[in-house]
Amino acid sequence: MKLQVDFAFTQGSLGDYADCARRFEMRYIKRMRYPALQAGDPLQFEARLRQGARFHKLVQQHLLGVPAEALAASLSDDAELARWWSHYQSSGLTDLPPRRYSEITLQTHLAGRRLLAKYDLLALAPGGPAVIVDWKTGSRVPSRSVLRGRMQTVVYRYVLAQAGAHLLAGEAIAPERIRMDYVYVALEGERLSFDYSAAQMREDEALLSDMIAAIDRADAFPLTDEERRCRFCSYRSHCDRGGAGRLEDADFDEFEDVEEEDAFSLDLDQIAEIEF
Repeated sequence: MKLQVDFAFTQGSLGDYADCARRFEMRYIKRMRYPALQAGDPLQFEARLRQGARFHKLVQQHLLGVPAEALAASLSDDAELARWWSHYQSSGLTDLPPRRYSEITLQTHLAGRRLLAKYDLLALAPGGPAVIVDWKTGSRVPSRSVLRGRMQTVVYRYVLAQAGAHLLAGEAIAPERIRMDYVYVALEGERLSFDYSAAQMREDEALLSDMIAAIDRADAFPLTDEERRCRFCSYRSHCDRGGAGRLEDADFDEFEDVEEEDAFSLDLDQIAEIEF
């Protein structure tokens, strides 16, 4: 069994493959529908995911012009969400380029496949910086080396370099103009930034091409040897890999990214695209 011919890769699907090839197979090739509970308290887990989704919706509404005060007034039922909102406002957007696109999806082609990235915010300036902003609601910040190696960092910067010209009337965006900012609103808006370069883009292209080619030619998708990756995998019951993980150990930033990608409703006519 192989991937469908129109399958589009994302940071989420490539991240799944990097973590465990078997998980990739079950989710994207076999499309198995009966996963296990991800955490020991499923109701709290789902509530936390909804809270993160609600925050991202608030940010989108604000960036589209809804007054911050009106949005803040809707948060009387959730003190933690109100705290995140306050940190979002105080973290500031004043240093970002003026041309801004919220919840936008770009795509390019690589190794015979489509590669998509859905951004919380792109802030651009003709001839100037191109900043990717991704808001995180988790209470723990990974190390810079971990964040730098995540598929989100790799895919988002690469796709913007390849497909971002569509947003600047055909003006190519050199890698050196690109920066990716992770903003942790649960931690007073702490920001970690990652610049880009032509050399890094070449490395990323080689990595992503190799991964996509390996997936397309694979006849088997082995289970990971790193059982720590199974703690919150919703497919672990198919692999006899133990019970649900503890809620307090969950990395909700990763879960929210996957949930958002799973909820993609993509109109391909509205996706900015560049061929190469």
